[in-house]
Amino acid sequence: MQSRRVTIKDVAREAGVSVATASEALNGKGRVAASTRQNVIDVAARVGYTANRLAKNLNAGRTGSLVLAVSPQPFTAQGAGLQPEWDIEYYFRVLNGASLRAFERGFLMSMLPTHTSSRGFLSAADGLVVVDPSDDDPLLAEAIRSGRPCVTIGRNSADLSWVDNDFATGTTSALAHISTNGASRAALFLSETSSSYVRDELSAYLDWCSARGIEPVILRSPGPRVDEAEPVIRAALASDDRRFDSVLTTLDTLAHATERAAMALDLDVPGDVQIVSLADSRYLDYGLRKSITALDLHPVRLGEVAVDMLIEVLEGNVERRREVVPISLNVRESTLAG
Repeated sequence: MQSRRVTIKDVAREAGVSVATASEALNGKGRVAASTRQNVIDVAARVGYTANRLAKNLNAGRTGSLVLAVSPQPFTAQGAGLQPEWDIEYYFRVLNGASLRAFERGFLMSMLPTHTSSRGFLSAADGLVVVDPSDDDPLLAEAIRSGRPCVTIGRNSADLSWVDNDFATGTTSALAHISTNGASRAALFLSETSSSYVRDELSAYLDWCSARGIEPVILRSPGPRVDEAEPVIRAALASDDRRFDSVLTTLDTLAHATERAAMALDLDVPGDVQIVSLADSRYLDYGLRKSITALDLHPVRLGEVAVDMLIEVLEGNVERRREVVPISLNVRESTLAG
């Protein structure tokens, strides 16, 4: 004999609250006291309650599907396979945070691996999260044109909600850290300048150089991958007239390439050159001969906030939100001179 499905009414009765309060507690909405919310969650788990997500979304006229995409950078080749950005751990950590929060809120999050043929894919989703939006991103433009709910991780030039880090402050703190450890001439190693976060980092770096009367040294990789970046940084480190004693990189892959190039040239890290990545990943803490100091951008939290913002839009909240997630510095061997 098939057992009866546990309903929200059963949860409310067991928890001693109204059905409305039980629903708000489980959906993360409303002004429900933290203790009441946790009690409802515990009761739901104990009695085996699972929400009928399909029915809920159909009743609201939704598919229950959200999409996360990374805005393609100038070096991205449009074609088969993943965009090169997906080789960077940061984006997968954003996806992890977004996917889990979406599931908790009754949605499934899909990753868009490439912008190719994206219009049809987008039409089947309730909303879109774009990471590191560029001003000319066709997917973002299509979402705005079609009225598809959309938020971004990184500032956007459209009137959309966004969540971001304070990259200017993070860059300045990284420069202050290496200065404290003896570095006086930092180079900035980047792969593109179309993203708002790179522009923030570049601006902070130029301001820092100007305030100290130091000539900026800006190095550019043709792409974000380690194999693309290593020849560029190796040539710069091997130059007879090298004008820098430390390197700030905008991506963890560029930092990885810098460490590899330094070791290949028998340069001591951090004695001959200090390295800081303005984005952290597990690859910078394990598997290298010298672990690399990096800024933790808390990408999982960024993904969570973005999904909460997107669902607010889906539920009819037209107020535009702007939220900044703090950055922290993970100090490792690459800057611990002496």
